[in-house]
Amino acid sequence: MSKVLDWVREPTTLQGLGLLSGAMMAAWLGVDGGVPSVMASTAIFLLIPEKSPLQKAASIAAGAAITEIGKHPLLGASSAAASTDEPKAPT
Repeated sequence: MSKVLDWVREPTTLQGLGLLSGAMMAAWLGVDGGVPSVMASTAIFLLIPEKSPLQKAASIAAGAAITEIGKHPLLGASSAAASTDEPKAPT
């Protein structure tokens, strides 16, 4: 039981579980563009235990997946710029 608790307490596990719950919420809300699937696939790499021999490969893959999430128009830098724009008044 202590191995399971140690795994749950790892920061990467918590981040992976957060991404999985975010992916489920995005799917439930109907977010399109593949956002839920990208978030869920990124979470898989973060759920690998830190002391596992697969961790190095998983961290490289997770970094690449997070970079791709940042490029998405709903989640990336363009959405931050769009959210700061003031709404235009109807003419």
